Amino acid sequence: MRAATGDRVIVEGTRPGVPRRDGEVIALHRVDGEPPWEVLWSDTGHSTLFFPGPDTHLHHFTGQDASGHPHQPSGRPHAPSTAERGDQAGAGEPADGGPARARPSSPGDLGRRVALRREQLGLSREQTAVQAGMAVPYLEYLETSPTEVERGALARLAAVLGTSVDQLLGGGLDLPPGRAGAAAHPVLEELARAECWERLATDGVGRVALGTAAGPVVLPVNYWVLDGTLIFRTAAEGPLAAAVGQRVAFEVDRIDEVQRTGWSVLATGTAERIDDRPALAHLKQRDKPSPWAGGERDLWIRIKPTDISGRVIRTTDEPTR
Repeated sequence: MRAATGDRVIVEGTRPGVPRRDGEVIALHRVDGEPPWEVLWSDTGHSTLFFPGPDTHLHHFTGQDASGHPHQPSGRPHAPSTAERGDQAGAGEPADGGPARARPSSPGDLGRRVALRREQLGLSREQTAVQAGMAVPYLEYLETSPTEVERGALARLAAVLGTSVDQLLGGGLDLPPGRAGAAAHPVLEELARAECWERLATDGVGRVALGTAAGPVVLPVNYWVLDGTLIFRTAAEGPLAAAVGQRVAFEVDRIDEVQRTGWSVLATGTAERIDDRPALAHLKQRDKPSPWAGGERDLWIRIKPTDISGRVIRTTDEPTR
């Protein structure tokens, strides 16, 4: 189904109580006219990004009204396509003065967060789209293309993914996590040793705590789990280089802002420099771990925990493992 600017979109009400909607295509996101389109809806006066379903009909703009006179569009100025807008696509407020649509903090962020959260929950794109009441092609477009999303659709998507609109948009990234109040009935439990290793998984971001002449230091690192050891990389002249030969603590945690639950694992052991060439060659070949901070980090350190413990905060509504 291909559209042109000025075409009329009609969406039939296929369920009882769901009215028929109509609107005008005011912008195209693809030069060939394929969906999605920017549609100005007559019932709300707001425009949204629209992906047609089987209940959608398209009446092509002919340039004349029913009396044969030149057709006058909705009175809005021409809305340029994505190709015409270039780098400024989606940068302005809605021209009708209505509420701004939800925008990610930078292009593509929203789609990546949606896809990651969906994969964490083990949901397919089809399952997620059906539960959120949206077309599968629309969700695919959202996950793979920088775009604006109507807040109502984003709220439904957040509910399916067990998160919030703010989290999907990357809100609060400059603030510490866990700022909401406690859940109504929290339960604090100890994690078994095997559960602690399960939470550590194979890689991630943790924190190394060590003592220095100036006092305790706690720094985040990308780490990798290999053969019962925790491995991280640092700069030879960096503050974490002082960890070699010391007994240090290593901590990993994760929280769920929406459910107000979380867990933490604490491991302690002596940090050792990895010097044997076969082990180093293996790590370098796998590029594990790969520090997000970048730069020259050619000092590889491993911690073989002698003690490991963990705790989890659940709610009474959350099933135990």
